[in-house]
Amino acid sequence: MLAQRWKWQQLTKNKPYIASIDGQIAGYADLQDDGYIDHFFVSARHQSQSVATALMDTLLNTGAGHERLYAHVSITARPFFERKGFAVVSESVVVRDGVELKNYIMERNL
Repeated sequence: MLAQRWKWQQLTKNKPYIASIDGQIAGYADLQDDGYIDHFFVSARHQSQSVATALMDTLLNTGAGHERLYAHVSITARPFFERKGFAVVSESVVVRDGVELKNYIMERNL
């Protein structure tokens, strides 16, 4: 129970935004106080339905008081973030369970 309460407190601290279609969660994103986008997810069932665009537009509008927004972005998400005006700051490789995963720190000045 304590772990669930902590997870909920962390999620609400990150200012979550949830997109729904026909009553089903289609995706979610969050924006931390320093402009960091920690979570950005669209369900496979709702790909190509403008969910990511709606979420990002919300973050960009909400984040207007920040100098910049930034995120750790996967290879597959990179083109989307670039279309939304983000640029690669650096590239890194993370190893998870022996598998190398390339990602990028990307940012957009506001």
